[in-house]
Amino acid sequence: MIRPEDVTIIIPHLGGTQESEYSLSKCFKSLVQTTSGIKIIVAYNNFQGWDGPVPENSIFIQEQGQCKAVNAAVATTNTPWVFVTNDDMVYPPGWFEKLVAPMTDGDHLRNLCVSPKRIEPRPGAPTFETYFCGGAGGDFDKQKWLDFAKNYLSMYKDVNKIMPGGLLRTGFNLPFLIHRELWDTIGGYNIAYDPWGSNSDSDLEYKIKLSGAHLYQHPNCIVYHFSQTSGTFNPENNEHYQHNFQVFKDKWGFDR
Repeated sequence: MIRPEDVTIIIPHLGGTQESEYSLSKCFKSLVQTTSGIKIIVAYNNFQGWDGPVPENSIFIQEQGQCKAVNAAVATTNTPWVFVTNDDMVYPPGWFEKLVAPMTDGDHLRNLCVSPKRIEPRPGAPTFETYFCGGAGGDFDKQKWLDFAKNYLSMYKDVNKIMPGGLLRTGFNLPFLIHRELWDTIGGYNIAYDPWGSNSDSDLEYKIKLSGAHLYQHPNCIVYHFSQTSGTFNPENNEHYQHNFQVFKDKWGFDR
């Protein structure tokens, strides 16, 4: 069984706006309230200062880049497991226990990477679910989210993709739990996708697959994602998005 003290949570954060700081505060508070014994590191990148409080155990990267920030934060850890999350995700009580429950003892654990299922306020990827509880604009309805999470039970019907313990062979996404040895083997994130990091998760996914490790989603361990708070998909950043699309295609030989 994976214990809380075996895990470090990494939160990359590009701050400076009310929306981003609101998101981080909700994310950080939910993690503190739902876990005990887990170290949390906020990895600020392109930090320009903020009038509000800065969490303990934070690190600061001068250049902007989610990939750089996560890599740097992981390098400061000595726990056997790392959990990487966006800064705009809110966690319900019991999420950690649900996530690790199917992961029993054994060396094979080092070759597993498991993601919770994302619940988002607007339609997204087919592996996500849509349910509106507000977002980064300050309208997040915590009680609505807690009620939804308390009563949530996935009705996933593709039995061919269900593994022992209820895990699915589909849906790798942030957040994810990964063994430190596996992270070191694949070299973490590719910083070529910075400063905005688009396509870096897909790149990481294929590196994990090539290592021989297995990617799973836990359909009944859920997290609420405000989504699109970083500015990655803003029109003024389209040049970065297109550049990263080409970086991925040149590297792997196919589109994301």
